[in-house]
Amino acid sequence: MPVTEPPLLGRTRSPVGWVVAFVQAPAVDVLEADLGWRRGLGQRLEVSPPTPFPACLSLLEPLEAPWTTELVIDCGRWTAYLNNDKNGGDPSAAAGELARQLGTRCVIAMHSPPHGPGHASTQMWVSGPDGEPPLLHERTLAATRQDGRWSWYESGRPLPFEDVARYGARRIRDRFDRGLLVAHLHELGIEVDDPTWFGPGVRVRQVVPWQTRPESVQEALERLEVGGR
Repeated sequence: MPVTEPPLLGRTRSPVGWVVAFVQAPAVDVLEADLGWRRGLGQRLEVSPPTPFPACLSLLEPLEAPWTTELVIDCGRWTAYLNNDKNGGDPSAAAGELARQLGTRCVIAMHSPPHGPGHASTQMWVSGPDGEPPLLHERTLAATRQDGRWSWYESGRPLPFEDVARYGARRIRDRFDRGLLVAHLHELGIEVDDPTWFGPGVRVRQVVPWQTRPESVQEALERLEVGGR
């Protein structure tokens, strides 16, 4: 049956994919860099064969803290990168390092729907070789709610397609929502809501000697109280 519902950024696979990184390089290069980096650190790895999207998202289960499992998905000239952190993913540090090694751009997209006692977030971080050292940030937009209180943050030069007047909205939640995040990603060539844009994914699992705290997706949803006020 054809896939019709977008699974990421707070959609059908929640909380998997609340945070997704996109590295502007072919998946074969990102995977090679990741494996070389981790083996250089002495990590033992298990690497899966390519699995079609969105079935490959199930390879991230169980969700864990600390996370052990990465997913590298072929998206043509972009590569999607996720991991199995139990709070929606935590790919920013690793994806940023891989982009730095490859000398290319990295986009971190975040959307967590209302959960817990008044939490929610929509953010986009863009970094690349032309960004400001040491983290090479080019542009950051963030509308976040913690314990019911909204806050707004932006830094860097606006990207050519941005309508900066939007950020003057009285309600912070209206300044940068999921729809605008998806529109910005589209302008960057990232079609996050088109499941046909995603190719197969490869899982890289670290074999670790320490205990992790695993959860099923359903257990994570219940703990996070998704749909909370």
